[in-house]
Amino acid sequence: MSRPRRMAIVICAAVLALLGAVLAGAGSSTNDLIMIGAALVIGEMFELRPMRRAPLPLSFAAVVVLTRAADPWDFALVVAMACAVAVLWRPTPPALLAKAVLVFERYGEAAVAGVTYYVVLDATNELSTEASVLLALAGAAVSMVLVSDLLTFIRSRRIAPMSARGADLALVTSGMLMAVGYAGIGPDGRLGLWGPLLFSIPLLAAWYSFELLASTRRNFRQTVEALGVAPELGGLVREGHAERVAALATAIGRDLDLPESDVEQLQTAALLHHLGAVCLDAPAEGEVLDAGAIAAAGADMLRASEILAPAGDIVAAAPLLHRVPGVPGQRKDAFAGQILKVASAFDELTEGRVEHEAWALEALYTGPLYVYDGRVVGALERVVEGRVLLRA
Repeated sequence: MSRPRRMAIVICAAVLALLGAVLAGAGSSTNDLIMIGAALVIGEMFELRPMRRAPLPLSFAAVVVLTRAADPWDFALVVAMACAVAVLWRPTPPALLAKAVLVFERYGEAAVAGVTYYVVLDATNELSTEASVLLALAGAAVSMVLVSDLLTFIRSRRIAPMSARGADLALVTSGMLMAVGYAGIGPDGRLGLWGPLLFSIPLLAAWYSFELLASTRRNFRQTVEALGVAPELGGLVREGHAERVAALATAIGRDLDLPESDVEQLQTAALLHHLGAVCLDAPAEGEVLDAGAIAAAGADMLRASEILAPAGDIVAAAPLLHRVPGVPGQRKDAFAGQILKVASAFDELTEGRVEHEAWALEALYTGPLYVYDGRVVGALERVVEGRVLLRA
């Protein structure tokens, strides 16, 4: 079901609930809670998706508004119902168990936000009303993001860098503005539901900007992947080689704690490290193309583009058979080239088959340290062992 259709169903359900509340003689606060609950469900359909950072749903902002609009019991009731409906309406994740896990994650994030709001409010009651409320709202919004980061770290052992925190700032500040706009601060300044509606506009603008950026990144990645398949389609490389090497090189880079930006360049280089073969003359029968010539040609092609130039440096460094042993301070692209060389050699030895992994590792270990960097081979072994455990 498309997102606009799901939104329409949620809006219709909210209108029917409002009519029922009016007929039952419920107060205006109940009507507001129904609308905020519907906003929470719809917010789960939209996510901020910055680079090198797990997505953040816009429903976090609705939870911040809810801390200001509801007492603790109403807060718990609305969150319990709205989060369950929101996750069930999401097309992803498709598995029921994964949806159940996500529901409990949303419950935990909202519960921490609610507790933080009241704790900070009580702890700052000696300050002015404005400072106390703003600190409590900031604490609620930031705590949700921190819990989300913690859950992401538990799953992937990765922490988003500070350069990827623009979405956090947009979500936290928009949620605070929406909450202040709803209830005001002090006896005056209340805007009701017009406040969240008005201050949600910057958040929606941020979401649209991140969607465009995510689409651009996705198109770029698909283009790189398509170029990486070209040598395979020409019969110059074993099928699936580029994809396997990219996955392996990325895992090794993360195991060695490379910055995420370097890991991304390494992944691009791995996908395109045989691209130079398509512009070289076909070898004579019984011969193979020289690895150095392939790398040099591919590096020249990639260096012609500013965004692909770092990947070109890695590709150029990969086929070097020797490095000066015991000399510290290697260039970053030389070390990344070692990772790419080890990953590519491992895939060549295994021919993409799991049963060949053990002796392929042994073969790499028998090579001298100036051919294959021992740190990289050690990281490769840890990655392979992790895969074995996952398969088991």
